[in-house]
Amino acid sequence: MRRPVHAGDRIDSLTLSDVDGQPVELAARLTSPAIVPLVRYFGCMPCQAYLRELETKRELLEGWGFVLLGVGGAADYQARHLMANGIGFPLLLDPEHRLYETLNIHRIRWWKLLSPATWWKYLRSARHARQGRITDHPLQAPGLVILGTDGTIHYLYRGETLGDYPALPELIETAKRIAATAN
Repeated sequence: MRRPVHAGDRIDSLTLSDVDGQPVELAARLTSPAIVPLVRYFGCMPCQAYLRELETKRELLEGWGFVLLGVGGAADYQARHLMANGIGFPLLLDPEHRLYETLNIHRIRWWKLLSPATWWKYLRSARHARQGRITDHPLQAPGLVILGTDGTIHYLYRGETLGDYPALPELIETAKRIAATAN
């Protein structure tokens, strides 16, 4: 079994694809440090809500030198719909879950579905998103990574239930700290 990666480790580049099915080398997209939310699938309500929250902070984050790159499973039509309806950063597809595997972001335990925190995340996201067709494993965990231009992991968050992402104020503070040390 592979050793789990942590902040400070470096990941190798891997090939994802864009919504048109064209291969995209992750390393080629790391021209600046990247904030990469890994969604369960692009139709997931809490995942959509989180992507929309990130979109509201995109200008701030880009001003600090970051790029945003969303990653999900294989539902190109869901990713395309989100980009056509308010998500202004690229959404990439990882149908084989190579990036998820590399970052040790696996499936959540089924009993986490019964957690009040899980239900709260779904109820809160219903104001901003509509549930799409489940296009990946329903128990795929979400996550978020901040990668340096050389693939170094500056920050890694592994979600433990549906819609479990770092709180936006925490992410903003972390990004601000990373940006300050990069300059």
